[in-house]
Amino acid sequence: MELHGSEWKDRAVHAMHTLKDTMRGRFYSIADIPSSTVPELAEFIQQHPDTQVIKKNLLENDYTFYKLDTENYQLYLETRGERILQLDGYSKGKKFVSHRSYRDGVNMDSPIKLN
Repeated sequence: MELHGSEWKDRAVHAMHTLKDTMRGRFYSIADIPSSTVPELAEFIQQHPDTQVIKKNLLENDYTFYKLDTENYQLYLETRGERILQLDGYSKGKKFVSHRSYRDGVNMDSPIKLN
């Protein structure tokens, strides 16, 4: 199997993202800083009993919009089926996560600092 220049670059970029995410996750763990990933936050929002849910069918696609306001967090999630399209989270008025599927697809499992 022969790899071309762009394939080497893609593999190197992927390896650096993985290393960075691993180091960030370990730091948060050692420093006892609460953290989560985009899929974990999305599942939390979807399962929380206080989440407001709106379902719409747009252009023959089913979309679900979730909004959760708690004492410390304001969370907004958009999905199409199982796919996370958008996730925004605020803590005490300050944004701590802004995920867009078209922009941040490779960062789904990056640890996010929750406070």
